[in-house]
Amino acid sequence: MGIKYNWIYPSYDENFIKELESYSISKNIAKILNARSITDMTVVKKYFSDEYEEGYDPFLMHDMQKAVDRINEAIENEEKILVYGDYDADGITSTVLLVETLISMGANVSSYIPNRFEEGYGPNKEAFTKIINSGISLIITVDNGIAGVEEVDLANELGCDVIVTDHHKIQDTMPNAYAIIHPEHPDGNYPFKKLAGVGVAFKLAHALLEIFPDFLLDLVAIGTIADMVSITDENRIFVKQGLELLNEDPRIGLKMLLELSSIDTKIDEQTVGFYIAPKLNSIGRMDSAKLGLTFLMAEDPVTAKSLAEQIEQYNIERKKVTEDIVKDVINKIETSDKKEKNVIMVSGKYHEGVLGIVASNIVEKYQKPVFIMNEKDGVLKGSARSIFDFNIYTAMNKISDLFLAFGGHTLAAGFSFDASNFDKIEGFLDNEFEEFKKHSELKSSKNIDIVTSLEDISYQFLNSLDVLKPYGMDFEKPSVLIENAMVLNKAYFGSEKQYLRLTIADEVGNLECISFKDISAFDKVEKNDIIDLLCTLDKNNFNGRSKLQAHIIDINIKEFLFEDLRFMNYDISKIDSASLKLSKYKDDKDSNFYLYKDIDKLDADFEYIYLLDIPNSKDYLERITNLNPKKVFLICEEKEILSDLYLIDKDRLIKLFNLILSTKNKQINVAQQLDKLLSVLKTNVDSLKIMIQIFKELELITFLNNTIILNPNYKTVDLKKSPSFVKMESIFEMENLLLKESIANINKILEV
Repeated sequence: MGIKYNWIYPSYDENFIKELESYSISKNIAKILNARSITDMTVVKKYFSDEYEEGYDPFLMHDMQKAVDRINEAIENEEKILVYGDYDADGITSTVLLVETLISMGANVSSYIPNRFEEGYGPNKEAFTKIINSGISLIITVDNGIAGVEEVDLANELGCDVIVTDHHKIQDTMPNAYAIIHPEHPDGNYPFKKLAGVGVAFKLAHALLEIFPDFLLDLVAIGTIADMVSITDENRIFVKQGLELLNEDPRIGLKMLLELSSIDTKIDEQTVGFYIAPKLNSIGRMDSAKLGLTFLMAEDPVTAKSLAEQIEQYNIERKKVTEDIVKDVINKIETSDKKEKNVIMVSGKYHEGVLGIVASNIVEKYQKPVFIMNEKDGVLKGSARSIFDFNIYTAMNKISDLFLAFGGHTLAAGFSFDASNFDKIEGFLDNEFEEFKKHSELKSSKNIDIVTSLEDISYQFLNSLDVLKPYGMDFEKPSVLIENAMVLNKAYFGSEKQYLRLTIADEVGNLECISFKDISAFDKVEKNDIIDLLCTLDKNNFNGRSKLQAHIIDINIKEFLFEDLRFMNYDISKIDSASLKLSKYKDDKDSNFYLYKDIDKLDADFEYIYLLDIPNSKDYLERITNLNPKKVFLICEEKEILSDLYLIDKDRLIKLFNLILSTKNKQINVAQQLDKLLSVLKTNVDSLKIMIQIFKELELITFLNNTIILNPNYKTVDLKKSPSFVKMESIFEMENLLLKESIANINKILEV
């Protein structure tokens, strides 16, 4: 098990893997799919199909026909239509997508995105009143609206129809909208329930345009990846095709934005997730998200570049604000009793736009549910993040009367409450998590897709995984477990040494591994440790150079009985006198130096045992482990390595025997034919002497006057009947094991 997670090792159906291989799917890819419980060839084909796909019929969605008819009526009657969006990347892309669709249809359309800080999320009465009074007769919400019951009622009273398109959780009461387009509508039967807000908007666009609008899929890909919805089924189709469009014909603004980040490689889901989506989100976090609409719809390069630079600045500012708040929160935790509590609740004069990011950082560090709040006019408003499947929404719902407002799901929530209720809420949630801990495993589980060794990690291995792209929620990057690697180096980097870099190695190569999160979890990992590393693999492109890199998910430090002190000229005088020292040569029982042959005479228990040289038999190692030591340290210094000195093996013995058989009189004069024998057998004189001794012990030959004479009555040969061969084989086995194998393999071979 790892330091951070309980690991779930994969199990494979070998017959299914063979079936996949018959379709020219590599064994590694087959294993990864199988580890993810994919066992149906029709599902597999969906992942690899190159056929042009349009997803499901949009009219399968509840109220779709009704919505299309109303929008067409509004266009025909030249009514003013408004698209009411949201301030995150999903909301911004949804708004742009529908606005562009309606413009192409000749609609009189405008847009509105509420200000996070002044209006909050979703519909609000003041905004709706202002919008309707301006002459708008049809409002279409995107990525919001399903909870706007009172706001929709107000719109109805003011004579404005509202079409809701949304994907968020449907509440007990739905708004009385003209039409509600939602993949999970209780009266609907849409095949795929996990569309992002932009995906729902796209379905409406598809229905309105009566063609599959693949030219809008760049927006769908961005919003879908940004909102971290499931990258399966229909979303997978949209993201795959959307990424292709982003590479073929990117919007001028996005092109400028990527240039500012020096991104000149192929745009994939990682590019969107790490460079595009956070920057779009930063607009609404730091200011009004309306800038995002102008940016994505810009056609003039000068305007696009100016907007991209402004967004880049917002993102830099967002990072700085986040870092400052994280530092302040950590300081408050470390200098108070908050660190000892089950649930961490911290408030301050904080920027509301980044509180969710801050909460995620604090959860990662302290492994507890976290509430981060901005305090204003006696009201605390902020974001909560949870951990270990502790349902923060359910816990908050039990004391809903103490909140002014809240919403969310299992691991994340937004909320506001009167500051006077702080102690009551903190106390209740503290007790809830205490109860949760009593009945729950305080370690999340992590599935392993494939188990391998460092020697198998290569560019070829990484490139072979590309057929699985795109990755995302419910279809993450493959988690690779690299077993039995040694930590060659450990270092911290970053402006404040806040990131971790490990270099791991085996006999054939090494690999750089990095972690940007919760590096304190790996404090116990030290240089020379043997570890199992759970990671994802990537290419690090820097200054025009590319190298393989692992992103650390988790680490297991191997606790071995046998520890490595070989090949380092270890000073045995440093060994504690109370420890047992075993050797073939040194016998000084007063100082706890014993010969291997005297192991059975030991009458004391030893926590630590040192092997100064190599025992002649594996039997000694078994007897050592039976002493139940805490550790056995291998020094294993030898004056001569006999397996290098004596070139003897079964093949050479067979070759020598065949040479004897091939002579006319079944005799070989060694003195006369020595050079030939050594050349054919590829051995030396000392080795030849032992080979002759082995044959004598087996009664295959007699040896007189330097002549090998075959015994005419020889029987079938069993080399194990030769004491010299058995002794030699045993010594060679021990030398190969203790001098040539890694410490991980030694422990594995000896099953300890």
